[in-house]
Amino acid sequence: MSRDRRVVVKLGGDALASPERIATEARRLVELAAEHEVLAVVSARRGVTDHLLGLVEGVRSGVGGSTPGHAEADRAVAAGEVVTAALLAFALNELGVEAVSLDARQAGVRAAGGSGEARIRSIEAVRIHRLLDRRVVPVVTGFQGWHRGRVATLGRGGTDTSAIALAVAIGAGRAIFVKDADGLRTADPKLVPDSQPLTAVSHGFLSAMTAAGAKVVHPDAARLAEAHQLPLEFRTLTGPGAATVVRAGTPTTGLRAIATHVGSSPASQVTAVAAEPAEAVELVDDLRAALVSAGVALRDIQPAANGPRFVVDRDQAGPATRALHAAFIRAGSAKPDGARRAS
Repeated sequence: MSRDRRVVVKLGGDALASPERIATEARRLVELAAEHEVLAVVSARRGVTDHLLGLVEGVRSGVGGSTPGHAEADRAVAAGEVVTAALLAFALNELGVEAVSLDARQAGVRAAGGSGEARIRSIEAVRIHRLLDRRVVPVVTGFQGWHRGRVATLGRGGTDTSAIALAVAIGAGRAIFVKDADGLRTADPKLVPDSQPLTAVSHGFLSAMTAAGAKVVHPDAARLAEAHQLPLEFRTLTGPGAATVVRAGTPTTGLRAIATHVGSSPASQVTAVAAEPAEAVELVDDLRAALVSAGVALRDIQPAANGPRFVVDRDQAGPATRALHAAFIRAGSAKPDGARRAS
């Protein structure tokens, strides 16, 4: 089987949150493996990483420690992915598909940097290639690399980057992300319930959205996929097909959305992102007026890669997102191409 038919599937914590969901995703992988060489990359089950981080902080506090990062703490936190990978590989074997779980060392994922903030340096995928050639499904732990003989975690969202880096390393034809979220939309549906689905977007648009705060995938993963023009699919836990496809050649005119970043600071950032930046720049005055009409106090307007970023008080992030979405997405006839096809 040619390498362009290799597929990487990234399974997030929601997709693997319970034994029932692990079994469901294993059955999906069995179907995919009937026609493709499949590599799975897994996160820890939902809530497990936070639990392990809490244990680390509890022990640190109990002994009066203050070291910000430590190799043993990384080893403890990385255990969540090790367990999940083993459970998924176990499920696949029980379903009749040979699979083997691999940690970062076994998968050849080399990292550089300190504990909790390492970055993937290279991938020596010899073992993975051999497994795929034998039609064995490697189930690789995400969120971690191997550095100086020890495990090193990559930080939040690191499994997304692991999946893209592994896809590039094995010459995969695409990477599939299985998430609780319903693909990419014109705004966070928790803030804008009537946001519209985006069924097809360009790599550049996805990178701009994630850089502005959209949580569909980690920004580093989006940029890496863009650099290698790797096709992506975002699938839901229940949907049989892709909710959003990211590929080269996707029309960009009229492709736009609102990205909201609510951090720990008193201020939040709400960005009008357009695949064609000029479409956003031309509407700055209209967008500012929409915020004023909605009673949102504007702290600042800052330039961003694909559109203006509006800085508002943290408690105004929701109203600001809804006001900007109404003004930006529905202005004139400029609806996103993906939203038109999905409506």
